[in-house]
Amino acid sequence: MKKETFRDSLAYKFNENNFAVEDEAVSIKYFESQVLDSQKYWRRLGGPPDFSEKAVLEIGCGHGALSINAAILGARRVIGLDLISRRIEFARRIVAERFPDIANKIEFHHLDINEIELEDEIDVVISKDTFEHIMNLDQLLLSVRRVLRKGGLLITGFSPLYYSPFGDHGYHAIGKPFRLPWAHLVLGDAGVVAAYNRQHPGVECHSIYDLGFNKLKRRDFLQAFEKAGFEIVSETVNALQDASKLMPLLRLLSKVPGLEDYTTVSMYVVLRKI
Repeated sequence: MKKETFRDSLAYKFNENNFAVEDEAVSIKYFESQVLDSQKYWRRLGGPPDFSEKAVLEIGCGHGALSINAAILGARRVIGLDLISRRIEFARRIVAERFPDIANKIEFHHLDINEIELEDEIDVVISKDTFEHIMNLDQLLLSVRRVLRKGGLLITGFSPLYYSPFGDHGYHAIGKPFRLPWAHLVLGDAGVVAAYNRQHPGVECHSIYDLGFNKLKRRDFLQAFEKAGFEIVSETVNALQDASKLMPLLRLLSKVPGLEDYTTVSMYVVLRKI
């Protein structure tokens, strides 16, 4: 495999067939875990924002748990977007079946934010565990800015960043039974892609970007936020709430020159459109 650069990721075209589709039982179990995980997500951001009568858009809504949570917390309209159609289908079913009292507030779309026809209509954009997968971040942020009202918020938390101990999400490199930190960096892109293909019969990925990893570092995200015209309201690196016992050590090491890229696991950021 040729050496890859970030420029290669800009030419990447998302293919949802590269990603495993869960059966109904697995999807329900995952959804229920995400309902609980939503509470952890807000704690890491210092608590949920005031969604009362707000228009909210979620990027990478997956099975719908966080969008549903925003509606429960008082949002008047919630739009959930995801690029995997089966997850959107599940989200529509689950909100109709389990949350009929707020179903009229929520809409789920198999759609890229770059394609949505909104302008200055959204009060809050939320996104959980998605930004580490977005290839053309600059374009996405321009679209977020377009849909947000002036002064509107972008609230995002995501992990793990690619160069952190389990930045390949902990299993692609060497198989689920083994979790060795930074193993994916030792194997290199070609090794990770080959391992992923072995573990997912019928899937043929050719690039690390096909696996959904943009390989961006903290400074890349911060530069992109500034370039797009957002100001940082708050940022937490390596959030400690409900984290592993190693997180305090990783947070400390992330402040050591030369180690930041390899020890920055998560970013939880609140940004305002200026």
